[in-house]
Parts: sequence; C-alpha cells; structure tokens
Amino acid sequence: MSLRSSDVFAPRRTRGKPERSVQRAILRYLRVTGCLVAVTDAGAAYRAGSFGGDAVPAGWPDITGLLPNGRFIGVECKAQRGRQSPVQKHVEQEIRRRNGVYVLARSVDDVEKEIRDALQG
Repeated sequence: MSLRSSDVFAPRRTRGKPERSVQRAILRYLRVTGCLVAVTDAGAAYRAGSFGGDAVPAGWPDITGLLPNGRFIGVECKAQRGRQSPVQKHVEQEIRRRNGVYVLARSVDDVEKEIRDALQG
C-alpha cells in the first residue's frame, strides 16, 4: 500500500475555521518538500487595530514563499465551498503574470500537483 501526501498531511479538524486546518496541513507539506514559506495573517493586523499602509495588501495569498528552484509561490487556502474574492483573483493574475506559482488550494493534493508542475517546467 502506498501513501499519498494527502494521507500523511491530512488536515486536522478545527472548530469554526475549516481553512485553518487545510492551511496547517499545506504548510507541513511545503516545509517537508524544501519550500521556504510563511503564513500571511492579514486578519491579525485588523484584529489588533493596527492596520496601516505597510500591511499586507488586500487579496494577498494566505501562504507565500519560495520553491526549491527559487520561484515565488502563493497559496490561497479555501474550504470546500470557499470562493476567491475579485481582489484575490486579481492578485492571482498578477502573480502568474510575473511567472510566480499561485495555488487555490482546498487540499494538499492541489498544492502537490502545482508544485510538481512548477518544478518540472
């Protein structure tokens, strides 16, 4: 029996924030594959009341970083029924236009496929 990455990096359930569990599983996977990544928590600035001009731009992906080959990667984590906002779609287009990798991820499998394609191409 062979294991898929989605079996090993399966998201844990969290109450109220299904995207968080997907995000944690994706982070674990990205770090194991040699990516240099960080979580972009723009919501924290809003909650702290310190949002200003130097904060993360609207629509920025939840996870950003570098692939082992040096290409930029942005991962927007969504629950199964989650949708991108118009601003997120615009950011996706801009990242791709600049030869970055953008993943709209509902599972680790989504990220795994995009990374495999990006590293081969």
